[in-house]
Amino acid sequence: MARRAKNSQKMEPWQDLAAKPYIQLEGISKSFRGMLTVDDVNLSIFQGEFFSLLGPSGCGKTTLLRILAGFEAPDEGKIYIDGIDVTHRPAYDRPVNMMFQSYALFPHMTVEQNIAFGLKQERIPKAEIKNRVQEVLHLVQMEKFATRYPHQLSGGQRQRVALARSLVKRPKLLLLDEPLAALDKRLREETQFELVNIQEEVGVTFIMVTHDQEEAMTMSTRLGVMDHGRLRQIGTPNEIYEYPHSEYVADFIGSMNKFEGNVVENEKEYVLVDSPEIGGELYVTHAVEAPVGSYVKVAIRPEKVMMTTSAPSSKRNMTKGIVKDIGYLGDVSIYHVELQSGKIVLATQPNLVRLAERPVTWEDQVYLSWRAENSIVLTS
Repeated sequence: MARRAKNSQKMEPWQDLAAKPYIQLEGISKSFRGMLTVDDVNLSIFQGEFFSLLGPSGCGKTTLLRILAGFEAPDEGKIYIDGIDVTHRPAYDRPVNMMFQSYALFPHMTVEQNIAFGLKQERIPKAEIKNRVQEVLHLVQMEKFATRYPHQLSGGQRQRVALARSLVKRPKLLLLDEPLAALDKRLREETQFELVNIQEEVGVTFIMVTHDQEEAMTMSTRLGVMDHGRLRQIGTPNEIYEYPHSEYVADFIGSMNKFEGNVVENEKEYVLVDSPEIGGELYVTHAVEAPVGSYVKVAIRPEKVMMTTSAPSSKRNMTKGIVKDIGYLGDVSIYHVELQSGKIVLATQPNLVRLAERPVTWEDQVYLSWRAENSIVLTS
């Protein structure tokens, strides 16, 4: 799944050197009991973006979100929202709202009352409160549930109420901490698109924390991959998936085959790597900063690997092996192919025919190959 593409002719703000960031973090660091949790994070996010912080548990993404919200103070660095320094402002004095993973709805209040609570605390006139509550109820399609209590709602409905309560205050920035974690897989997938549509309609800048790769890839305009408090790579879902800057990012996002070898040629248009693991040469059509003789890894996604029972014409980017396992996932199957070197290579194939009709099965010898432009060289 992927967030729907926008007009490819339009320059995105992060591609425009003259564009001014809406949210800017400069050198943000935070330690707890001497342990560095957020380490010198610099990040620019633009107005209207749906930005995701992606990483494993304990990587610092939730701490960074809490620093943005004002619940934690950074040890070092500055935070700017719409050009204003909010580093030392308390949470209640920031144009920010946060939607928690637990939703944190008041059980003794109706849907309508839950949504209106923050506005009442700000002493906004009753007529305006009523109008704004009705507006967000319509936005999240919960008008007919306005008088119900949280225990009378499904998980997906409670999630919508929490979102409405966050949006009714019209924040400049909405922070979402694992917003879909409590939903089952099917409802989570449906809600992903609903959330993106609502974000595009209201135009509020969203920053979401998640450890779910598919969720981040589906919903985000851009995402940042975190590891041990640092941002390892920032880019669009396509950039992160197709062009990871490091082995860590390549491994964290999806599955990846990696072949070790040494550079034998390095020209402006291509890199040639000799790999004993495949018993041949790997030809990659992109430049890389790696001198001849240096050790590198060449990575290729399983879905880019072609599998045949006869040898392909090219001797480069090709190897052969024996099918040792097949993982059936419904729409696709993942083949585990063991090479002569003992290395296991994954190849994803669409299930265009039924299992019994497939030409390749367990213990068959197969040839694996891939296009030069579909592989990348990892040097870090």
